[in-house]
Amino acid sequence: MDKNTKKSHTEMMARAENAVKKAAMEFSGNLTDRVHDLEQAIIQNSPQDIIRMAYELESEAATFGWPRVTRICKWLRKVFSGEFDNKPKAEEILKAIKSLKIMVSDPKKPDEDRDIELIRELYPILSRVVTDI
Repeated sequence: MDKNTKKSHTEMMARAENAVKKAAMEFSGNLTDRVHDLEQAIIQNSPQDIIRMAYELESEAATFGWPRVTRICKWLRKVFSGEFDNKPKAEEILKAIKSLKIMVSDPKKPDEDRDIELIRELYPILSRVVTDI
């Protein structure tokens, strides 16, 4: 690889990394609002909105390093699209949303220990209802 090609490649990689960082910051910046919107869709019993929002959050959370948010959103998507083994109780859905809200409460300062404990507490509910989470 000659100098110009190597320099061009390095510049392209730097621009790509900056674009990903910017997208991650945008995702984190509106994460709390998006979880609130998802909660409102659940309260309003709007399954199609819930499925769409949960899928979008699931995908983006996986991309930008929020694995536990990904799992909860995947669970919600499967529950509201009818892909469950055992139908969850309303309280279980509310508990999942409450945990999700806590996890995203301060996206700039994630608390891994707290989030791990929250998912451990939720896991029996999640896995009982949907085995593939």
